Amino acid sequence: MAERPVYSILLILFLLTTVAAQQIDSPKLVPVPGTESQTQRIREGVALHDRGDYDGAIAKYEAVLKENPDNVLALYELAFSQSAKKEYKKSLETALKGAQYQSEEVTGFYLLIGNNLDELGEPKKAVELYKKALKLKPNDYLLHYNLGVTYNNMSNTEEAKKSLKKAVFSNPNHPSSHVLLATIWYKTHYKTPAIFAAARFLILEPRTNRSVTAFNLLQEIFKGRVKEGKNPGQIDIFVDFQTNKDEGDFGSIDLILGISGAAAMTEKNKSKSEVQKFVDQLEVVLSLMAENEGKGDKSKFTFRYYVPYFVELKKRNYVEPFGYYISQTSDYPGVSEWLDKNANRVNEFLNWSKNYRWPPE
Repeated sequence: MAERPVYSILLILFLLTTVAAQQIDSPKLVPVPGTESQTQRIREGVALHDRGDYDGAIAKYEAVLKENPDNVLALYELAFSQSAKKEYKKSLETALKGAQYQSEEVTGFYLLIGNNLDELGEPKKAVELYKKALKLKPNDYLLHYNLGVTYNNMSNTEEAKKSLKKAVFSNPNHPSSHVLLATIWYKTHYKTPAIFAAARFLILEPRTNRSVTAFNLLQEIFKGRVKEGKNPGQIDIFVDFQTNKDEGDFGSIDLILGISGAAAMTEKNKSKSEVQKFVDQLEVVLSLMAENEGKGDKSKFTFRYYVPYFVELKKRNYVEPFGYYISQTSDYPGVSEWLDKNANRVNEFLNWSKNYRWPPE
């Protein structure tokens, strides 16, 4: 079996220096469309990639590029498979070539360049790359999102949050931006904003492995403040005084979360199902939010972006279908049965959510 060529240290340094130094200008080269045969081979390569056969996929793309070096789709898929195979240096070189062409894949090439730099231990260069790309495509949510991911990996949560906010402004239906924002907020003591971001994610992506993590985050926020006391009937409520307020003052909601959690543990409510207790807590929190919406600081992102959506959700009496819908990955019994029985209400809620007008940045 022939060995693959090894990149020299000088070539690697050259690639990294080129990316850092180059000004990403508008692409100048014009791609050459593929023939029917070339397009078919690219499809076959994609199928091989999806099965995890990256070598097979790469061979297909390289054969196409040997015939047509200006086939941008083949360049993109080649860079994608090389990155998936962890050949980040090769993928970087291929993506740099592809980014010079005027094509629909140009954003994908920028993302691959940034991701490869990140994987090569060059996050600062990745940040520079994303910023330059955003000057060309300022409203591209994927560029904002990937910039946020890189900042978060660098432990720069403030800049990560800024980028993720721009991502959800550009595309309110991008689940990954919401869930990463929720995770960052939760870890940095923004509990109520984390509720809104995690809930929005679960509306968009209710039944995946990531949904389990997001729902567990919600459960931790809703249940983490209340514990049974040492004495019979005693319930201890803990208030997190570390909660930050630069996203707005949600102190009253933080307090009501503890009270509603305690209420769920009383004898009066012990007969209720776990999912109904969860819905009751959502009802209490969103009712309080609706009552105090006018007092919120609309200059703060959470009050401007998330709060109006959830307040309208409450006013339209969608809390129950909303609560059951986002509980699909929970271990709460009766969720799927309720959703089947109330399919019309659930669809009405989802149609409203789909057509909701999110605010501009």
